[in-house]
Amino acid sequence: MLYLSKSCFMKKIANLNAAFTPLILALLFMFSACKKDAANNDNLIGKWQTIIPLSTQKSAYEFKSDQSYEHTLYGIDTVTKKDLGILARETGKYKRTGAKLVLYDILSYLSKDGNPAPVDDLKAIEGLKTIDYDIAVTGGNKLILNHQCGINELCTANYVPPFYYRLQ
Repeated sequence: MLYLSKSCFMKKIANLNAAFTPLILALLFMFSACKKDAANNDNLIGKWQTIIPLSTQKSAYEFKSDQSYEHTLYGIDTVTKKDLGILARETGKYKRTGAKLVLYDILSYLSKDGNPAPVDDLKAIEGLKTIDYDIAVTGGNKLILNHQCGINELCTANYVPPFYYRLQ
């Protein structure tokens, strides 16, 4: 019959724990890193932009950590894709709840003559005060905004396509 003393048995467990401790710590670190990556994939804070297909415009959003945002619509050169100036600009606040994004307290500005202009040449206009979007952030660097038309807007969900933004 095999008999192990209590001290011998405890030494074997201690040796076993010593062998597995680095592995357990490595696994815990890997799982916490994966959790951080997943959280970052949903992070909206930053500058996002897209060139609007079949147009001479670029749209850019900047979402800030204080829940404020800026949206700028630029006129761009079709060949060089360089900014020619601002066509429209919005500032306001945002609230994200899961797959919904609400922009509110919006102040809207347009270029005076409809041509690209510097920010100082924009004029304030009466515009929407709230805009609703379905939202998704994928891969940590792709933002999908799908505008949800409100009661007083002249659009339908089929008319306004979703826009795809890249994190800059």
